Amino acid sequence: MKHAYHYALAAVLLLQLSCQKTDKTVDSADMSETTIARAAQPLPGGKANFSIVFGNLDGSGTVWTRIANLTFNAAAGTVGETFWQWDNLQEKGKTAFNSHTCTMSGITKTVTVYTPTGWMLPAGQYTGWSGTYTYNTSSALLTISWSNGNWEKWNVSIPQTGLAQMNFNSSSYAITHGRGYGSNASWGTYKTISQIPKVIYTGQNVMDYSSGSTRNATNWATSNLNLAGFTVSANGLTLHYDQPTSSSCNPANGCVTTREGIIYHLASNNNSRSMVYNHFCKCLPKDTDYPSYSGNLHPYAVQQIINDAGELMGFVMVEQQDQSGSPGFQYQISARLR
Repeated sequence: MKHAYHYALAAVLLLQLSCQKTDKTVDSADMSETTIARAAQPLPGGKANFSIVFGNLDGSGTVWTRIANLTFNAAAGTVGETFWQWDNLQEKGKTAFNSHTCTMSGITKTVTVYTPTGWMLPAGQYTGWSGTYTYNTSSALLTISWSNGNWEKWNVSIPQTGLAQMNFNSSSYAITHGRGYGSNASWGTYKTISQIPKVIYTGQNVMDYSSGSTRNATNWATSNLNLAGFTVSANGLTLHYDQPTSSSCNPANGCVTTREGIIYHLASNNNSRSMVYNHFCKCLPKDTDYPSYSGNLHPYAVQQIINDAGELMGFVMVEQQDQSGSPGFQYQISARLR
């Protein structure tokens, strides 16, 4: 059985997780090339490199999510995208990412952080698309025509100096929600764990989740990530936080102890913008395991948002809580800035 709860990112009630699978499928992402006319175009919002999250999260059919990096070439009017996808047909589950020594409630153990399977580990589980784009500087409408025949339209805005924002408008395939940010910083510009500003990141999230008998989906809702209380692990690869109390951990949803609160981990290998985020109720691990936990935690793929000046300004995230063989799932996309 899957367990779920409120967490500090958003004031959203997470139901006990599980759901019947459906036979509706996402676009097959045919990578066959077709000839597309190319012409120089302005960069969307004046920015070349974007990280976005998007997917089908409408509470029906197949739920799927992607985290993607897009690079625009203004001189050629072309765009390339690398994306990672999770959906409730594949049920990719989670994979061990890295470990650190963790002390919570006075107990010290080696703790493993988990990634949604395919995000960095195992390596190579990504897809590449290429195509052309047009950008109307008057309407700020970005239109992407992929070489496989699909198209997308995005509204572009400037949320703050040094960043552009993409908001999903429409598409030829089953996208329902999408958002992300871009700048002219190179993809090789990133922050290590110790360099991440420990502040509040404000934004929105969208969720699609079910209990097996009941499926629910949300629209964009306010969702904050507060790193103010997080500390750096001894090996410098993780920011972690022991939240002492929480009203969102329901003892009926699998608690095996009376501990209160939630444990959070934000982890990195300190070699790229890509990161991993986990959280779980402290009542779930057995006394012999605490504060380590490998059960029904919430794993996220995370990409840093870097502005033109090379500063970390936020994150885009995909949550995929969907173990193989389980009847249920929880999927979420979020975008936040400081």
